[in-house]
Amino acid sequence: MSSLVVAITGSQGYVGRHIARAAVDSGYEVLALDRRQPREGEWRFYDLAGPPDAELLRGVDVVVHCAYDLSLTRAADIARVNVQGTRQLVAAAASTGARFCLISSMSAYAGTRQLYGRAKLASERDVLKAQGQVARLGLVYGLDAGGMIAALARIAGLPVMPVIGRSCGQFTVHVSDMARALVALIENPVETNGAIGLAHPVAVKFESIIRALAANRANDPVLVPIPWLPVYAAMRAAEAASLRLPIRADSVLGLVRPASYVPNFDVWARLGAEIRPFDADALPAADA
Repeated sequence: MSSLVVAITGSQGYVGRHIARAAVDSGYEVLALDRRQPREGEWRFYDLAGPPDAELLRGVDVVVHCAYDLSLTRAADIARVNVQGTRQLVAAAASTGARFCLISSMSAYAGTRQLYGRAKLASERDVLKAQGQVARLGLVYGLDAGGMIAALARIAGLPVMPVIGRSCGQFTVHVSDMARALVALIENPVETNGAIGLAHPVAVKFESIIRALAANRANDPVLVPIPWLPVYAAMRAAEAASLRLPIRADSVLGLVRPASYVPNFDVWARLGAEIRPFDADALPAADA
């Protein structure tokens, strides 16, 4: 059994939780780095908004950085907490000799206008400069729903659904494939010319995803296309007024202006990690 100690920030989030479970199943010792102590397992306090404690990464072999504060909507706050916080963690890992793997997003591509994508892109540069690795996750889905899929599943029972970007393509990855692939990358770090896209390379139309979610709730909604710019502007105004929305305004840009390809996808075949095509039967049903 391997003696690797894998520290995971954001280990209680949707993505982090599944990576942690896969790492434990592979025989690794997992150390949760979070603000809240998990119900079980080893834990050290970590807050992305502050400098890492000098002892945070003591004895750690690999850092998997999933933490990201999605509650922030202003560019300055995102840069201060998410980008600077990641930069400080990268420096801490470098000082202890721990390998670093950033969980990024397919939203992080050159030319993106999405604040989330830009922040991830900035962090990717810091990680790659420090000889770390970057995995860009696609739209993660599974019966155990989280993130964007969970938000969409909650509204999939409406008889009429206003939609934006219905014909735009999204690169997807099943949550189990995602977790197993990340463990394979932890076990066998590879050299690449940049970030590694962790998603199936065949894009799925957003309309197909919406209809599949609705079908799982025995619903056949009328989809009403609406222009995205007014919706985006209204959502930004609501966020500026400190109103909480079921989906962030920034996510709208991710839907209407997705990435055009999955970079370095061949890496997963080299690692023996299977990334399956989109499977509508693996989407969450009612009350996801």
